[in-house]
Amino acid sequence: MLECGDTFLTGDAEDEDYHLWIVLTPPKEGEVVTVSVTTRRKRSETLVLLQPGDHPFIVHESVIAYAYARIRAVDDVENALLNGTAKKREAAGRELLRRARAGLLDSEFTPNGVLHYYKEVMGVE
Repeated sequence: MLECGDTFLTGDAEDEDYHLWIVLTPPKEGEVVTVSVTTRRKRSETLVLLQPGDHPFIVHESVIAYAYARIRAVDDVENALLNGTAKKREAAGRELLRRARAGLLDSEFTPNGVLHYYKEVMGVE
């Protein structure tokens, strides 16, 4: 069962272009909110800037791309982990999880549906 702070990789195995996803909420009615970590680019949103050491997968400057935040079915993620299309990684530490959650609330790029769902699940006004 997925839990807050769990992380997993999805992407293209041929290109070895994987993205780290962080689970921000506990499962509610079979769904969780996830955010994507990606390499920092010139036009990246830098609200939450990550450095090597913030998570074992992060080896160069990265950001959380809130425009790609999603509500995901727990069953879909768990099936992807079982069939190998996703790979489980080390859990996010308490500070990374805190920063990722705060950024979701502050980012102007967080999709409205994701933001409202997150607030409902987490009891945030």
